[in-house]
Amino acid sequence: MFVSNYNATNCHRYIKPLLVITLTALVAACGTPTQKPVAPTSTPAVEKTVVARALTADELLALAQQANFDQAQIYRLRAAQILAQEQKNDSALRLLAKIHAYRLPFEQQKQFVFLSAELSLNSGEGWQALIALNNTGTLIYDRMSIKEQLQFTLYRAKAYSALGYHEASAREYLMLGQQQSGNEQMQSYEQLWSNILNITLEDIRLLLAEEQHPEMLGWLDLARVRKEAATNLDQFTAELSRWLRQWHDHPAALNLPRDMAFLVDISRSPIQHIAVFLPQTGNLAAAGNAIRDGMLSAILEAQSQGASTPKLSFFDSNSFNTGELYRSALSVGAEVAIGPLEKSRVTELQTRNSLPLPTLALNYGTAPSTDNSQLFQYAISAEDEAAQAAQAAWQDGKKRALTLTPSSDWGGRALTAFEADWQKQGGTIAENSQYSSKTNLGLSIKKMLEIDRSERRWRRISQLLDQKVEFEPRRRQDADMLFLVATPTTARQVKPALAFYYASQIPVYATSHLYNGKPDTQRDQDLNGIHFCDIPWFFEEGSALKENIQKAWPKESSRYGRLFAMGTDALQLAGRLRMLEALPGSKVYGATGALSLQENQIVTRHLEWATFINGQPVMRQRVESPSS
Repeated sequence: MFVSNYNATNCHRYIKPLLVITLTALVAACGTPTQKPVAPTSTPAVEKTVVARALTADELLALAQQANFDQAQIYRLRAAQILAQEQKNDSALRLLAKIHAYRLPFEQQKQFVFLSAELSLNSGEGWQALIALNNTGTLIYDRMSIKEQLQFTLYRAKAYSALGYHEASAREYLMLGQQQSGNEQMQSYEQLWSNILNITLEDIRLLLAEEQHPEMLGWLDLARVRKEAATNLDQFTAELSRWLRQWHDHPAALNLPRDMAFLVDISRSPIQHIAVFLPQTGNLAAAGNAIRDGMLSAILEAQSQGASTPKLSFFDSNSFNTGELYRSALSVGAEVAIGPLEKSRVTELQTRNSLPLPTLALNYGTAPSTDNSQLFQYAISAEDEAAQAAQAAWQDGKKRALTLTPSSDWGGRALTAFEADWQKQGGTIAENSQYSSKTNLGLSIKKMLEIDRSERRWRRISQLLDQKVEFEPRRRQDADMLFLVATPTTARQVKPALAFYYASQIPVYATSHLYNGKPDTQRDQDLNGIHFCDIPWFFEEGSALKENIQKAWPKESSRYGRLFAMGTDALQLAGRLRMLEALPGSKVYGATGALSLQENQIVTRHLEWATFINGQPVMRQRVESPSS
């Protein structure tokens, strides 16, 4: 077994958010210097007048108004606990945010930390959980019992994971696993493995070169095996055998992750022949060709590494009806079908009770559900990205959103998806603003920020006083974020307009449409500070497959880069459908995201988050703070 000398007070150099959160919270605490916890004062006489029964939250808050400063913090904590018991979590969190925890006695400080973390995580607010854990929590960690320390570590692991700091989360789960046994240890190691797999292959390689902790080194090496051999099952088998020999007493060797074990089974009976239904003529031919060329490039790259690859048979979905496509696929011996791409054709497949072959469609149908167990739907859609923008902003503690989207079909679909996910989490919309090529974007932003209202008030006051009044417009103060859907040219106008209208500090969360995968440092300076989600393919460096595609199709890869990536992932997914079905929650880590199977057999993409800094997109886990 491996011996660890970790403890929760050690600050690992990769966990940058710790220092940022600590400093932020200290500044936010009204500038009050940190003091040692104060012993509770005697109960005020007013409390003794209350009859012998449990006090309500309102009664405790009334007592806090009459108590001295330290006792008031205790009353507010008790009130928050009662609100939590009554399932009034939002009210409890708002009250906890007003408590000066450093003035609480030790026992109450623990209650404050654990209640804040639990309610924040249950509400999907990882950032708020970390504020309590990494400030008050770390100060009292050494005085906690072993059981409390384990609970503290678990909360912090969950918070880091929710915010996308997967390395930090994995290290917390490692600490947990090393102190646990049985099912609890197994669960911690499963979460550790899940988080490590969400680290990019590039970063895994960098960490391997520098890692000092032996057990973490084994986990990272196993993750490298999983990711490097994504499309080469022969290499995967050889590398896994090497890993098992080298790390024979590692926890993962004693209990191999389920997805690794399943990949071993897949490697023994891989898919040999795939039929591909793509439009080779018509309006979607260019998109179909990009997906096709992505598949063929992936095949050639795998073959150059000595890997066995499936045979691909292509059929023009624009020239044959559905029945003819499947008859042709069966006649050549195909085992799985990829396609069609056309939404109408996917909708047709949804209406069928069964299909001749397991089918990975490359779009979403319009039917809300289907009973067809052989149909899997995989798409690159604005709706997926909008939903993830809502989740990311909520995790960052945002509550009230402005939206700026195109007045087009795809803009409307993105807005609808954002609103649905945002409101489901508890967020509210301050205002929706839409733009088109015929509207002035600056004026749309001015109206959205209600600068025009401020100017009208100024004019009325000037008229009433019959004199010129010194004036600086005020923007609306009821929103704490902006959701943006825009192409690069339009997106570059947004931050300057926000700054001009006194709103430069509003965080902006955007879909991938503002980035084409080609860094343009000079032009993208105006995107600085914008958070956006996109496919890992665009952030990956050193990928021979991507470089080959960009060299072979320089113009097409700039316009259809995401579709080339989709082709490479469709090929990998077709051979992994059995794993995704058999292991709920398992993922395929591809060029278009971490891919998992949800209800109705929809393949969901979990994207990477990045922020523009100095005109360059920087992945979220490499940024010190996820948002202002």
